[in-house]
Amino acid sequence: MNELTEQPDKMGKAFLDLVNRGETRWKRYILTLLIIIATWTLGSGTVLLAVYGPEPEGAPMDGTSPFLDFIALNLLFVTVLIGLWIGICNAHKRSLRTLITPRDHIRWGRILQGFGLQMGLGIFFAAIDAMFFPDNYTYTLDPERFYKFAILVLLLTPFQTTTEELLTRSYFLQMLGHFTRHPIVLVILNALPFALFHLMNPEIAKYGVVPMLTSYFVVGAFLALVTLKDNGAELAIGIHAANNMFAAVLVNYKDSALSTNAIFMINEVNVWAGTIAYIASAAIMYWILFRSKRPVP
Repeated sequence: MNELTEQPDKMGKAFLDLVNRGETRWKRYILTLLIIIATWTLGSGTVLLAVYGPEPEGAPMDGTSPFLDFIALNLLFVTVLIGLWIGICNAHKRSLRTLITPRDHIRWGRILQGFGLQMGLGIFFAAIDAMFFPDNYTYTLDPERFYKFAILVLLLTPFQTTTEELLTRSYFLQMLGHFTRHPIVLVILNALPFALFHLMNPEIAKYGVVPMLTSYFVVGAFLALVTLKDNGAELAIGIHAANNMFAAVLVNYKDSALSTNAIFMINEVNVWAGTIAYIASAAIMYWILFRSKRPVP
């Protein structure tokens, strides 16, 4: 049987076994994390200077220059991606592709499938919510600002979301595979650091630690689940990109970490209701993606 064919007791095996294509000693993991911290630390100064210039108006990321803030935020993730790439190739001595797939090619169609499903279901559930609570949505489209932000989102957001997936999903998930191969344990242990990774987001202070971390945990758990189920990170990469692009371009809310000029703005956010809606959306997506028993090439 093809190793990529789903088996309940071997879910994600091919993806987790990718660590064996390179060095797996623990000092290699420590070295890679140190490299990531170094490239992020050194690169941050370079990015902020390049984006804001030597004499910026106000402090970086303070909302004075939203366009520059968005560019800087996304480019900071590029410095993390560079560090991860250096660590994987030099410390672990394996290719960056081993963080994505055990196959000999990246399944770009699977990325687009995850992107399309997430975007479509996001629009569907937002439309339903707007039908029941029309007063909670404000049309905020400013064409001049919107098109500038839309271009930035299309160009930069994939770097940000892919970096998050390759680091918090692929790298950490494969690292956890040294300890356990139980899917439920892997999903939970992987979703926890993903949620904690967002502790500094501004919406945490606005909407509460518990509801927001629960929301991030649910998202992280679903992305970890589809990564293991699909034996590859392509779906998660597409889903995460669509999720952030949806919020940045179509429907956003106040105090969001993605401060953009979206078409609609939600006035009052009910985090618990949003989490329940996401669970429903994830269940539908999971059924669509995996209803066939045939392995995806």
